[in-house]
Amino acid sequence: MSSDRYLYEYTVGSQPIECIAESDEECVIYRAVEWSPDGTMLAASTDDSALRIYDVNTQVTQYASGEHSKSPLATYTKFEHAGTLLGFAWYPHMNRDPATNCFVESVRDHPLHLRDTQTSKVRASYSAYNEYDTLMSATAVAFSHDGMSIYAGYATHIGRFDVHREGPPVDLSLTTPSRRSRDGLKGIVSCIATNSTHIASATLSGQLALHTPDTQIACVWRVPIEYGGTGVTHLRWAPNNIHVWAASRQSEFIVAWDIRDLRAPCAVVRRPGQTMQRMQFAFDASGRHLVVGHMDGRVVFHDLNALDCDQSDVPVQDDPNGVQAHGDLVAGISSHPYYPLLATASGQRHFHDPNPAPNCLRVWSVPAQYYCA
Repeated sequence: MSSDRYLYEYTVGSQPIECIAESDEECVIYRAVEWSPDGTMLAASTDDSALRIYDVNTQVTQYASGEHSKSPLATYTKFEHAGTLLGFAWYPHMNRDPATNCFVESVRDHPLHLRDTQTSKVRASYSAYNEYDTLMSATAVAFSHDGMSIYAGYATHIGRFDVHREGPPVDLSLTTPSRRSRDGLKGIVSCIATNSTHIASATLSGQLALHTPDTQIACVWRVPIEYGGTGVTHLRWAPNNIHVWAASRQSEFIVAWDIRDLRAPCAVVRRPGQTMQRMQFAFDASGRHLVVGHMDGRVVFHDLNALDCDQSDVPVQDDPNGVQAHGDLVAGISSHPYYPLLATASGQRHFHDPNPAPNCLRVWSVPAQYYCA
């Protein structure tokens, strides 16, 4: 893959983004989508408790060679589960070596499974038990930046597993001393995000925390009530490893904090999200643009350089530039790690609409410029 990085250059009136690949499974409701770290595969979770893996190496290679013709996305592997799929994460150092082609998945009432993408076999299982010796289901999962550990969030615990050692966690910490205690991190852990230096988590009670590598809580804060919603459902570090961004369900905002000063948010982006469904967001490789999906099917590009984080009031950016990518809610969105390609996935349940818009997974080429990393 290219060693250069890219910067999105989409603005209203500029060269439009172009769909270069699309899935043909219209009856599927997509929940989340993520590019593999080497940029050759896409993983998409759906409401039928399945994880679909798409091999997009052909489309990426064609794009890199200058060919932008549209082609269908065919499911490479489909992993069906007996319980609800709660989360998944790619191995961060995945490359051409088959030994690195794996991901970890969390299914309700099951241990964590490290699964091979090529053979579909489970390589290892990781189990955590509470004080009643009951198996806990991980509601959030993420690899450490070096790929040596797996962090898992539970209803009342945070655990760390050694990738090379099956079985119980190396570290397991309570998020709060007791249910009645006001200390610690309250609520079910819904998100975990890691980078090269920090581990962050968030809960469905609207609280966030930074953790030490051994899962101990370093500090806790919460989403301000004016931006709150009803619980954090998506958490992501900006590429600068300083700002952590969070989106909540039933909230109109995506909020960012500078971890050097957590007394108040440093930036806010407005994104209509009056839904209980998780809605992802992503960054381009430069970290300058925040890309979010909307409930009306639009994908909007926010230029974070336009936010003045030094002013006294928290800067709020409204919808600047967008494109109609789908006919329904954009639940999944992910940026390619090496090329200006954007994956989006749509879908939500409709109980009163007899003819809802078809759902699909699409890959877009976005106008961009390259620079040396």
